[in-house]
Amino acid sequence: MITILRRSCFFLALIALSACQYAGETTLDQVEDVGPPLNAEVIGSGDATLALVLPFEGSNAATAKQIRNGAVLAHEHLSADKLKLAIVNAGSPDYSDLKNTSLVALYAPDNKVHSSPPGRAVNVSLGDKPLTKDGLSMVASDMDSLVAGLRFASPSGAPVVVLAPETQSDADLEALAKKVGGTVEIIKYAKNAKGTALAKSIESVGDITAVGFVESNSKVVEIAAALKRLKSKPVIIGHTGWGQSLVGNPKMRDAIVARPDSSSWGFVTERYQKKFGENPTEMSLYGFDIVAVAAGLVRQHGSRAITRKRLGDSKGFKGAAGAFRFTKDGTVERLYEITKIDGGKLTVIKRAPAGF
Repeated sequence: MITILRRSCFFLALIALSACQYAGETTLDQVEDVGPPLNAEVIGSGDATLALVLPFEGSNAATAKQIRNGAVLAHEHLSADKLKLAIVNAGSPDYSDLKNTSLVALYAPDNKVHSSPPGRAVNVSLGDKPLTKDGLSMVASDMDSLVAGLRFASPSGAPVVVLAPETQSDADLEALAKKVGGTVEIIKYAKNAKGTALAKSIESVGDITAVGFVESNSKVVEIAAALKRLKSKPVIIGHTGWGQSLVGNPKMRDAIVARPDSSSWGFVTERYQKKFGENPTEMSLYGFDIVAVAAGLVRQHGSRAITRKRLGDSKGFKGAAGAFRFTKDGTVERLYEITKIDGGKLTVIKRAPAGF
């Protein structure tokens, strides 16, 4: 089944950038579980505390370890003995011994908070949605990345198509279309829909510029291969949820993926490799940045500086994972660079804007 819906439609420097800059080509994260297991620990001194709540066991422990390592690196370089970093077990979190907890950063892939964080602390999720009332999120959603990619492919609002499984909510797709602007054709399809049939549906729409994919599984490859046989050759648009199975597939060559600015990765990568003997992942950078934000505020304004109002400054922040700012609804807005899949890697073809 195929359904077509129509719709017309304070820049605070957190890090001193080094001369080492990102070369412009990379694969997506490959998380490996290396090093000792996570343990509860309190690192450093200071009158303010950031509690980093991570799963110590299970399938997400390797990613949690990467977050912890990024946070530890930032604390080492940026805390100036004014911020404590507490690593807390998400499985059985204990905040009782933590004094002056100003910020709680939660990594909870199951979208659950297993114990109430201190009520006076600001809560930041290392994910794409706030996990607690009045909380904030650090990671932009795949949908935000898809919107940025479609805007790049159609800067003047020329018609584009968004392909989505029939299980995707109409409300989410309507919100996506509104953010893209211009004319957006939304095509929903059943699990057993054939790529050739979908390509014909897209061809029947008329002269389109690009096709964006909501999904990130093998179905994308089948559909993309069929699209490349069309005379119109629409640009294929992916998102940050595409893993190496898609990026590394030869059939996905020339697809566009918008991702958070990577131009500052060099600062962290060089130091991360030296300290931990491996490359940081994107989640390592988020761990680095949340500590960098907290440390920067405490250094500038004192131990009580970490407030939701200051974190919500419209000028935003610039970190290792690019420039970002928190919105009124608690989600994050990030500036994107545009990359193209080439030889199984993402190559930067347009840099992110310098600031908001």
